[in-house]
Amino acid sequence: MEELFKTSIVKGLIFSSYGDLGPSPIYVWPQYYSEKELENIKEEREKQNLLTLSTRDVTQISIKNLSLFISDRAFTPDLNIDNLQYFAILPYPDFNVTSLTYFHYINTNSSDSQIPTAFSILVDENRRSFLYNNINRIKPIVIDFFKSFDKELMDNYPPQEKIESLFYGLFKKLIDIERNPSTPITSHRKMKILFAGLDDSGKTSFLLSVDRKFSKLIGLKPTTGASINSIVALGATIFLWDLGGQLLFRKKYTNKAEIYLYEADLLFYFIDIRNKPRFEESIEYLLDLKKVLKKFNQNTPIIYILSKGDPDILKSREIIENIETVRQKLAEVSPEESCELYVTSIFQIFTILRAFSSGISKLSPNRNLINHNLRNFSLKTNTYLTLLLSVDGLVLADFYSPKAKKLTKITNSEEIVNIFEITAPQFAMLFKIFSRFKALKEEDAIFKVADSVILFRKIKIADNDMFILFLVENEKRKEKINEELQDFLNQTQDLLLRYIA
Repeated sequence: MEELFKTSIVKGLIFSSYGDLGPSPIYVWPQYYSEKELENIKEEREKQNLLTLSTRDVTQISIKNLSLFISDRAFTPDLNIDNLQYFAILPYPDFNVTSLTYFHYINTNSSDSQIPTAFSILVDENRRSFLYNNINRIKPIVIDFFKSFDKELMDNYPPQEKIESLFYGLFKKLIDIERNPSTPITSHRKMKILFAGLDDSGKTSFLLSVDRKFSKLIGLKPTTGASINSIVALGATIFLWDLGGQLLFRKKYTNKAEIYLYEADLLFYFIDIRNKPRFEESIEYLLDLKKVLKKFNQNTPIIYILSKGDPDILKSREIIENIETVRQKLAEVSPEESCELYVTSIFQIFTILRAFSSGISKLSPNRNLINHNLRNFSLKTNTYLTLLLSVDGLVLADFYSPKAKKLTKITNSEEIVNIFEITAPQFAMLFKIFSRFKALKEEDAIFKVADSVILFRKIKIADNDMFILFLVENEKRKEKINEELQDFLNQTQDLLLRYIA
């Protein structure tokens, strides 16, 4: 195994579990040493490009990993942990590595309850983009490995030398991906987001609205070919490919797909909800794109944007029927996936921000585990709705309780989600405006809604400003939130710092 580590960007493998003594490392490669042993060998091992860890180091990694997974286990009684599994990318600056960690529970004959485990693939910190860019290739390999390996642990933990060959086989598969990566391995994550649809389907208007360049919406001309821009968001460079929708260009994208569609991390697909005569044409184009993405073996998430759903027509019978028609057509062409649709309007910027926010969250390997911890925190503090926002108002994580309907007197759960995710960025904007003019003396604000209270607070993660929104019964809940909030932020900090980059 050590010979492989010398030439690979993968620097270590650590499997940990939660036992009678708490989180403990069970299997570790390369070998770790006592503090005294390290004094004599550390310099030589570093020359060989080998990660050198002490007993204390690997124990700290085990504690850090498993504390993210089970710190509030008592507050998740209704979760089905049989199929509970998460991936997350975590920094370990003390060792100059970043890990892709797989969390799941195992069954053993020696324990009545399931045992939480964490398996970390440690990669050179300067090459961490390898994990982000190849995560969809690595995940199934790891999941399949543990489906088999978990059976080896039913009676006990076999000695490391007996199971080393199994992990050696897993390591070889990781090296195959390293030698044939999806994208070049760099120190900075770069992502490619496609905006596709027929001509005049609202792609460019959507992008300009996200960028808040409203003046450019007047007299907007059709995009000819592909217009490429870049933004920096949450520490990553994101390339936005606005693919003009005229027929001539649509054929070009599929004929030269290795240029336009290859390595796409996300696709926003636009349908003009007012233009029913072109629905069939739009679905045909979507099928062409999906066919190419499948050929590339890309698991590219798709967000469907039903554009031009302006407030003055949204409740008309015609538009309601059009939305339902599109839903049915998408369900027919994508029966294997749950279609995520957003009705947007340039006259309601927050509908666009919500859709864009949802797309960005798809790029985060940490989103599910953050949601898991946010849920535990919300249950612990009796919070009925919680949203975690970037400083720009993008929703990074959320929790909704059925009790939120009773508090807000909104009977439809979907409407509650819509209302709060659409209005959350407005709270962020108002907070920043009032703070700028010194109208807020504290880092939070309180709003009353029906029989409920919204607490809106500015928080800091490392050097990054963020916001968190709570829906509670009354202001008395604020005290309990204050007691628990810092622990939640400490627990979630590393997950947020590696949200997408």
